[in-house]
Amino acid sequence: MPPISAGYERSIIAVPGAVLRSQSLSPSARTQLLIDMYPGRYEILNMDLWGFEISDWPDLRNPVVVIGLGGWGNALNVAKGSAAYLVERMGARQFGALNADVFYRFDENRPTVTIQNGLMHTLRFDHGGLFAAHSPESRRDLLVIVVEEPHLRWDAFSEQLLDIAANVGATEFISLGSLYDGVLHTDAVLSAIASDADHLKELVALHIRPVTYHGPTAIHSILHRKACERSLKASSLWTHCPYYLEGTTHPGLVAATVGMLSRLLDLQIDTRDLVDEWEKIKREIQTAIEANPKLQKLIGELRRAKVRGARTSSPIKRTDGDKIIRLKDFRDVE
Repeated sequence: MPPISAGYERSIIAVPGAVLRSQSLSPSARTQLLIDMYPGRYEILNMDLWGFEISDWPDLRNPVVVIGLGGWGNALNVAKGSAAYLVERMGARQFGALNADVFYRFDENRPTVTIQNGLMHTLRFDHGGLFAAHSPESRRDLLVIVVEEPHLRWDAFSEQLLDIAANVGATEFISLGSLYDGVLHTDAVLSAIASDADHLKELVALHIRPVTYHGPTAIHSILHRKACERSLKASSLWTHCPYYLEGTTHPGLVAATVGMLSRLLDLQIDTRDLVDEWEKIKREIQTAIEANPKLQKLIGELRRAKVRGARTSSPIKRTDGDKIIRLKDFRDVE
């Protein structure tokens, strides 16, 4: 599908194909135009299934898409937190949002309401947004997407998102994930899948481990497959989190993830605030470990496994509360 003309930015937004959003057209006229443009495909282009609202299209240089999703593949909020950190540090501008009705179940991820003295002040359906980030020091800009993993219509979500990426001229697609694993809290372990062998070699050269896995998946796999089908350079970058930590965002692993993105994309992102915060938390975690024999035993086993080169190959089940360190207990905020 050719890119949509910028002159139509308030009339046409990319979905699986292109869908008219013009308020000047009646519903019947929009329907007929869609049928004429995409014969046999209108059933998947129903206006009620359009999932994104674009305020205006950004002008980006050779952009890279970076998406961080909350949900199942967001252990310790490293994936979504890293994308959000890019938005903050790069001063990214929001240009789009999700139509939450299309992709989410509100009984699982409820809107937030503020009521004071019997009057409703705010009602928020906050499931994420699309941001344009300009990088003067690099030859490439970023389209950063910070969203919750959809509950519904993964295929439509992925198609629509990649059509938006095509419309801004993106040539590379990176999805961020984080998972619990049998790693130490002092380590930063990243793994990835890539669109082809050459790209995988680039990642391995940066000490990113190739993924070997069979089992349930997050939406990252659908996004990655569709990006590859569109001939984009694509990778899914996963940060491994120690399974004996839980709660709130892990600043050290966010710093490691953003640092790796900086190396991959030739960015200059200062993460010293995260590193300083993590050093403080790390000292407090060590004190907690020294006071807990069960944690000492667990971490000793992980260290010995690391020396042997042994790693877990399946998701970790965390059931023993005595072996869990809650990060929120050591943070000043959140």
